[in-house]
Amino acid sequence: MNVRGQAVLLPELRTGAFYVADDATPIGEMCFCEDTSDRFDIFGFRCKAIVCSVQTDFQNVLIADTMSFGRALLLDGVLQSSEFDESLYHELLVQPAMLSHPNPRDVLIIGGGEGATLREVLAHRSVRRAVMVDIDEVCVQLCKQYLGSWHQGAMEDSRVRMVFEDGRTFVEQDSGFYDVVIIDVVDHLENGPAQRIYTQEFYHCLRKRIRPGGVVVAQGMEFSHVDHAQHAALVRTLRTAFQEVHSYQSLIPSFLASWGFVLASDHVRPYEWSAATLDANIVYRLGNSCLQHVDGSFIKSRFELCLATRKMLSMPGPVLDDSLSFVKPLEPEFVDDSVAVFPARSAVG
Repeated sequence: MNVRGQAVLLPELRTGAFYVADDATPIGEMCFCEDTSDRFDIFGFRCKAIVCSVQTDFQNVLIADTMSFGRALLLDGVLQSSEFDESLYHELLVQPAMLSHPNPRDVLIIGGGEGATLREVLAHRSVRRAVMVDIDEVCVQLCKQYLGSWHQGAMEDSRVRMVFEDGRTFVEQDSGFYDVVIIDVVDHLENGPAQRIYTQEFYHCLRKRIRPGGVVVAQGMEFSHVDHAQHAALVRTLRTAFQEVHSYQSLIPSFLASWGFVLASDHVRPYEWSAATLDANIVYRLGNSCLQHVDGSFIKSRFELCLATRKMLSMPGPVLDDSLSFVKPLEPEFVDDSVAVFPARSAVG
């Protein structure tokens, strides 16, 4: 192989494997951005270009054009959304909550700097007021400038009020009332500033701003039977303020993980939903071509969790509290495979 006039010997491959030439970008001009959200694993995204990298008063904002997922937004080294699958994430975050309310008029969004959450909310004709609260105005302006396909001009809609303030402070001081509240802030509970948006004190305060019949949805971090501690803590915390709290999940390709969401209210029971009714509501409220991913059957399917995941959610553990640091609970003990005996074999014996 030749790179900029220099011969490069490629390592031998196993039998049957082969190299594929990629002429899209010269190797010498490649760059990478890293997602460092995991303490043990680092994920690299090969990029065509770095669009911008700005240190704001709150975080590092990196927008890059990746090879596999299109344009992507990373905050403090953690990928938040990407061009090729942000619509899947944002439809799943917003639409189950909006569709579960009979007439969502006033909506509060905490976070959601890209403007895509706002885009999904404003697709509902019933919405007369949408308040978007984000702590980082510089980040929002960068998203407004460089992520046009995300927000699609939603921030300029006359129904929108933009507030650049800490979400917790806003809720504590606000006198308004809302039908739907959407929480789309960064996903770490490692005792950072965003944890104040995840505590029971916050949710009890938020409840005072929700009209009867209102619905809350929160992005629920990585969520599967192998990564569930933070999501389960969020679920337990929401149950201190709401009677009906339900988890749902979906694989988001650019997140390289199964992602969780939590729907909380005093009355919404997703297991009672009809796919046909959801489909009819989508057509009536949004039209036939508004959504790219979700329909009635897909929404219902996201609430179906595997046996191991349901077991993990049922286990006791910490509730998130202002006065306590988040400590992951101990992992449950599993049977040692080296001494396990299959029931069928033991029966034969």
